[in-house]
Amino acid sequence: MVKAEIRSSIFNLLQKYTQGSEYHYEVIDRAIEKVINQLYTETFLRSPLSIQRYVKRFGGTTAIAVVYDAISGLYYSNYPTGYAIVPLPDKASGVRRVMTVAQSGVKFFPMDQRELELVTSGSYYAYTSDKIGYVVTQDRVEYYRMTAAIALVGVRMDLLIPFSDYADTDNILIPEMPNANGETFVDMVLKILGVIRPQETLDDNLTAIPTNTK
Repeated sequence: MVKAEIRSSIFNLLQKYTQGSEYHYEVIDRAIEKVINQLYTETFLRSPLSIQRYVKRFGGTTAIAVVYDAISGLYYSNYPTGYAIVPLPDKASGVRRVMTVAQSGVKFFPMDQRELELVTSGSYYAYTSDKIGYVVTQDRVEYYRMTAAIALVGVRMDLLIPFSDYADTDNILIPEMPNANGETFVDMVLKILGVIRPQETLDDNLTAIPTNTK
C-alpha cells in the first residue's frame, strides 16, 4: 500500500470516531511512524534477517559519496539528503547493508565505536583483513579501512527509514502483526492518537490495513 493510502485510511476512521475533531496529517504520520517503528523492532527481534524486506536501497542510480576527513583520518558517508534511519538494537542499526557500486569481493561489516577504537590503536587487524568496517552514528556512517578507489566511486546502502521520510507515492511494506490479543495496526495507531473505537461500532471491513502487501 502506498503511503498516502495508509494515511487516508487512518484519517477517514478518525472522522468517524472523533465527532469532527481535526487531526493534521503530520500528527497522523507521526502516530503511524511510531507504530511501524515498533513493528520493525519486534520483527527484527523475532527474525533479524527478515528486516531486510523493509529497507529502501540508496545509491543505485547515483552513488552515495564517501568523504575523507583529513583531521580525523576517517572516511565517512552522510545519509542521503532528507532521510534518517530507524534505529535497531544491533551494530548495523538502520544501515542494514553497505555495498560497493559494482559487484566485488569487498565486504562491509558493522562495528561499534569501541571496536573501531580498538582496531585503530595499533592492532594488526589492518594487515590481515580485506573487509571494510562501518560504524553507524546519528548523522553519518564512518568507515574503517576504506580504500581510496572505493571512496572515489562511492557506495550503495540499504537503509531502514521512517514512514515520514517516504514520498506519498512510495509503496510501504508494513510488518505482520505479532500481537496475539487481536489488536490491529489501526487500533495501535488510533490508541496513540487517543482514540478508542467502541466495540459495538467496529466495521469488519475497516479492522486493519493489510500488512505485508505493497
